[in-house]
Amino acid sequence: MGLLNIFKLKPTVVPVELSPENFMPSIKNSPVPVLVDFYSTKCGPCAQMAKTVTKFATDFQGRVRVGAFNVEQDKEGKILVPMKVRSVPTLVFFHKGEIVETFVGMTGYLKMQDALEKIEGGK
Repeated sequence: MGLLNIFKLKPTVVPVELSPENFMPSIKNSPVPVLVDFYSTKCGPCAQMAKTVTKFATDFQGRVRVGAFNVEQDKEGKILVPMKVRSVPTLVFFHKGEIVETFVGMTGYLKMQDALEKIEGGK
């Protein structure tokens, strides 16, 4: 029996790229909590955070939807202003279309997990 049979490897789940047009429908229509990673391509910490967010999306597949929103595409602030995103990286958890938790700056995997479990516990 090979290692692949012992350890079932999950396929990597990549966050869905969100745009100003699909942002609100993606948040409001989700049956599970949504985590959005607000990032910039010019931000070094954002690239590091993306690795943690991808691991989180993979590990909690089915329990959370994960999206990524490039702040550079929102020049008019249609999403950034109402979401109160002022710096990157910023992670925002939504549940039933409402903001329930916001993390600004580098955020650890366990903090993300704790936030998800808190949301799930308060369904």
